[in-house]
Amino acid sequence: MKLGLALGGGGARGAAHIGVLAELAELGIQPSLITGTSVGGLVGALLAADFTPAEMLEFFQQINVGSIYALPGGSPSISSNSKLEKLLRNMLQDRTFADLKIPLAVVTTDLVTRKEVVLDEGDVVTAVLATTALPILFPPVKVGELQLIDGGLINNLPFDVARARGASYVIAVSLSNTAPFGTPSNDTTPPPDVISRALAFTRRRPTLQVLSAISDIWSDVTVRTRMAISPPDFLLEPYLGTMGLFDAHLFAQGYEAGKTAVREAAAKLQAELKLVVEEKSQSQS
Repeated sequence: MKLGLALGGGGARGAAHIGVLAELAELGIQPSLITGTSVGGLVGALLAADFTPAEMLEFFQQINVGSIYALPGGSPSISSNSKLEKLLRNMLQDRTFADLKIPLAVVTTDLVTRKEVVLDEGDVVTAVLATTALPILFPPVKVGELQLIDGGLINNLPFDVARARGASYVIAVSLSNTAPFGTPSNDTTPPPDVISRALAFTRRRPTLQVLSAISDIWSDVTVRTRMAISPPDFLLEPYLGTMGLFDAHLFAQGYEAGKTAVREAAAKLQAELKLVVEEKSQSQS
């Protein structure tokens, strides 16, 4: 069986992906191929490069708004991606997709053609910078003639990409299971830097809450549309409460949400995987 793992976008909520990976490893479940969008592409790249969940945890704990914000220069964005690239190079160095232990494909959006572009060759860090280039926040990444940004605009949970690349069973992890709009936050964890604290304050404004809700709605609509055509075999949806896209200081909360989602679904997931393996074995005998 060729097991595909599709990791969705969701900013700081990507901590849940690491919790999912930690629990899947405990169950002895390892993917044969990985697809990812935005932070899912980042986590997928680390997994494909053979980093453990513990090493990913250490890396993510370095990330907050202050640690990745850099003066934009002449780029059409609030921040340049120079600091983020430095963090990624420290981890992934100059790996290409051919160097990865597990086949990986990351989803991006081309501003010129307005179409989905899947990257699976060349420099891994460049691909991750492209798939995480949230519009306005980070600049587009030029790859050849393409101007690439976050793939979440078109395909925020690329289980269909995993299927197209030969996966016979696809586990998808969505980061859009959050509390309804208007739910009061019980977050009392202080952000670690001045920029994050300022951002946390502005998120209390109704306008910012509406924008966040719109982002989640758009993501959910695009995912559900693709699911109606060809759904993943197993969908994990960690409950992330009021955790926002930029709430990196709530990393531990997201991580535990991912672990809980797998624990609650473990019996069903293992039973399904066992059945698929048995059916495949019988068909080959």
